[in-house]
Amino acid sequence: MSTELKTAKDVSEHLLRITAKALMTRDFDMFAACFHLPQTMNTMGRRVVAETRFDLRRVFESNCDHHEALGVTELRRECVAAIFHGENRVEATHLSTVLADGKEVMPPYPVFSVLEKSDTGWLIMSSEYALDDDSAVAKAIHAAETGDSEAEAIYQVHLDSATASLLRGDFDTFQHLVSIPHHMTTETDVIVVKSLSEMKDLFDQFSQMYANAGLTDFIRTVREAKFVGPDEIIGTHISHQIRNGQRILPPYPNRARLVRGSDGAWRETHCANAILNNFENFKLWTRVADEPRLPELDQPIEGAKS
Repeated sequence: MSTELKTAKDVSEHLLRITAKALMTRDFDMFAACFHLPQTMNTMGRRVVAETRFDLRRVFESNCDHHEALGVTELRRECVAAIFHGENRVEATHLSTVLADGKEVMPPYPVFSVLEKSDTGWLIMSSEYALDDDSAVAKAIHAAETGDSEAEAIYQVHLDSATASLLRGDFDTFQHLVSIPHHMTTETDVIVVKSLSEMKDLFDQFSQMYANAGLTDFIRTVREAKFVGPDEIIGTHISHQIRNGQRILPPYPNRARLVRGSDGAWRETHCANAILNNFENFKLWTRVADEPRLPELDQPIEGAKS
């Protein structure tokens, strides 16, 4: 047993600290590393099972959004009881308090959790929340049951790959993630990219804007994605642009269509963004609409190709 985690309470508080930090910094990888999958979560009247990492991510993002809407500045979770059942299992209860500038924004609630030791460390196996099903936190937990996990997994992989290539200025990777022609719809414009050279110019503009803005994190997380045909996915996601822990734009919604080509690869054919494009082809920084309406996608582009 780890020398740092000698008691059952140590184990519980260790996981509570990590998950609280992950939620407050919107670090999903840190959060997910604390959970076993499938993960069972019970509220007062409902049992939810997060079968996949993407199910868990829906719960995580819903919680983060709830906290952000409330202006939460601290998650205070105190272990009130914990006991070993053998060397590799702990049952623990903690009290969860959500605060904004030192004031409670909802009544504290207890959570009972089963924790087990694995090859990678201690993991949360299941939790029971003393929450009514109509509470905001319970609804965030219930988010695990919505959506299409397979479509969302494909969509999120696409987002992660495209975002990483943009941030490192890697057009060679990016060009294989999009189809030509390609439509980009904003609140104010429709841009049709008709050639690979045009896409390269636009890619360079975006990469340079991000560099000029000092962007250190560009987090794009799927909200919902579904198959609308065997080779087509439409989804929505939220973009978070961050510089050294501070937002440089409010979070904004996006929508995209992915189409699977004859080579089996998924490529983006359309994207719609709730931003105002006041300058041709994004040559200067844009801003989020005051009341984002998120444009609909156009009809599929005829002749789209990699």
